[in-house]
Amino acid sequence: MKGYNYKKAAQLINYFAAHNYGAINKMKAFKLIWLVNRLHLRRYARTVTGDTHYAMVWGPVPSNTKDFVESKVSPQSAEKQYFDQYLSLDGQTITSIQQVNAKVFSETDLEAADEILKNYNALDQFELATYSHYFPEWKRFQEKIETSGSSYKMDINDFFENYIDDKGLFNDKKEDLEIAKELFFETANA
Repeated sequence: MKGYNYKKAAQLINYFAAHNYGAINKMKAFKLIWLVNRLHLRRYARTVTGDTHYAMVWGPVPSNTKDFVESKVSPQSAEKQYFDQYLSLDGQTITSIQQVNAKVFSETDLEAADEILKNYNALDQFELATYSHYFPEWKRFQEKIETSGSSYKMDINDFFENYIDDKGLFNDKKEDLEIAKELFFETANA
């Protein structure tokens, strides 16, 4: 999980829960994290959580976050202990049990999270899943997923592809995206 920031992932879910009366559907939280990561990557040449995303039947999923939310990591792991300190999972609902620790975020992390909440929080998990199926990083695997039902590791390059909708958040100038992409890979390979 090199580069993965479990504290930001947990606090991002906590932040979303706080904006949804203290609880959020797990799948909805995963879709919002993917959108925040996609937006932040395009604007600031890094994702917020450093997660690895997979294309699954219900759309993109931040894999590392999914694993620690669903207790697929050791109960003694730092990730799981941190999650349990701030959040509780009951079925498909993640509930905030402690105030958001916003100190883990940069100003741009919160800017991206707020932008995604403003534009997508009104959608439920199924609407977000359907919406995610139009993005290039999921569409690349659509046929395979529909045939096999398996999951596939997404290519981060596809996050730099435009998706044009009425929100306009993912329709950037090619030159700006090329700069962000170049910076991202320079930093990733440093």
